[in-house]
Amino acid sequence: MDQTWILLGVAVILILAFLVTRYTAWSVRHVLPDLDIDTPPYSKIFGHFLEGIKYGIFDVQSRHYNLFKDKKVYGLYEFKTPVIVLRDLDLIKDVCVKHFNNFVDRRVLLNLDPPFHQTLLAIYGDHWKKVRSAVTPTFSSGRLKKMCRHIESNAKRLQRYLDEKQESNQEIELKEIMSRLTMDTIASTGFGLDTDCLNQPDNEFSQNAKAFTNPNVAVLIVTLMFPFLGKMMESVGFKFLPQRAAGFFEKVVDAALQERRESENAGKMHDFLDLMINAEEDTEGEASETDKGSGRLSRSEILSQALLFLLAGYDTVSSVLSFTLFLLAVHPEHQRLVQEELDQKLTEGDSVPNYEAVQSLTYLDQCLNETIRLFPPGFLSDRVCTEEITLHGVRFPKDMPVVLPVYAIHMDPDLWDEPKDFKPERFSPEAREARHQCAFFPFGHGPRNCVAMRLAQLELKVILATVLRRFDVLPCQKTVYPIKLSSWQLVANDGLWVRLERRSKK
Repeated sequence: MDQTWILLGVAVILILAFLVTRYTAWSVRHVLPDLDIDTPPYSKIFGHFLEGIKYGIFDVQSRHYNLFKDKKVYGLYEFKTPVIVLRDLDLIKDVCVKHFNNFVDRRVLLNLDPPFHQTLLAIYGDHWKKVRSAVTPTFSSGRLKKMCRHIESNAKRLQRYLDEKQESNQEIELKEIMSRLTMDTIASTGFGLDTDCLNQPDNEFSQNAKAFTNPNVAVLIVTLMFPFLGKMMESVGFKFLPQRAAGFFEKVVDAALQERRESENAGKMHDFLDLMINAEEDTEGEASETDKGSGRLSRSEILSQALLFLLAGYDTVSSVLSFTLFLLAVHPEHQRLVQEELDQKLTEGDSVPNYEAVQSLTYLDQCLNETIRLFPPGFLSDRVCTEEITLHGVRFPKDMPVVLPVYAIHMDPDLWDEPKDFKPERFSPEAREARHQCAFFPFGHGPRNCVAMRLAQLELKVILATVLRRFDVLPCQKTVYPIKLSSWQLVANDGLWVRLERRSKK
């Protein structure tokens, strides 16, 4: 009897959800036509979501983008939510830079539970400006030079690990190895921790980090379709982020903060926590409205940025590292040019380059940028119009979500000749000068770009230079090229398999 009532209750909720969604979907159908914005054909209930299911998140973006080559913008419905997608590069520049004050905020699709609810991606207006100002000094040139020692230490560990793989003639899957390495680098540059996930992939830190970076996508989809059902799911325990992993990292960061405050090493570790301690409020708990403009950070603000440091720096950097090495393996002519540059510009006998050394590696930088163009971890970006404005003849109502289709722009044949090909020369100084600055913006554009961009670039260059100076990266029997991406994430379906040979010149 109890089961019957439960099933009946679920059925009633689903029917109500369907009716509510159908009603609200009809009620917003006029929004984009009233703005004179065209859309691809869509479902009255699901909007354009089903096309994403059919084609995958990358192909569907390009398909929609290519339908409107003569338009500055086009529209989409994310279930019942209308959004404006920008095509015109001058318009993108105006939204991100010139008229940034009208588009300060990002969309927040899910509100995380305290104390992780105040990341830079999830706060608005003056609150965002205050936290961003407190976090930005972490990534100054002076601090990056000091943080680089953590990256160098992990690069040496990677070198020893790869030596063993090469000596035993093992084929390696790059994404798995680079994910473990990146976790170690985040732990050390962020929190001063030596986790050794590279050699101990099943340790507690690594297991919880993997859980944290694999959220419950079902909660997100239900929330987009039926907002009230999403809240109900979270209230009964269906969370977007795994709670055990969240609790683990809350304890880790709290313990690291407490130990650092009491230690003689406070302010000397040259990591993310040092700056957070300097910016910490004298009081515990939530920041008051007065505090939110003071430049001091509350405990929850610090924990939120620590979480963001982990989530944003893990999969993005490991993906770029693994795709870059793989592309150089299947394009040996470009790998040789990188290695010639390393041999010419790096000090003989110094196997791991330092901060100053990697600044001169211009061709490696070109290869990195071309990889990120082909496989951008941030394949789209967004803003919310906070105050109505008309730009280039397009009216943006208040609260309208605005999407920047990064992947589609990076694949636009009108901007990039043979866009699917790997051509690092696209990023020579002359080519960059001739191209619109918004044709390539993998780290975002304007004041709300990625705050840790320079740290990510430093880590990428140090690790790549370390590997390529010591090894030739070569295809193997398991290598599959061209790369076939997963429909829902930036992952190669067949893995990124290579083998290593020790170079005669180190």
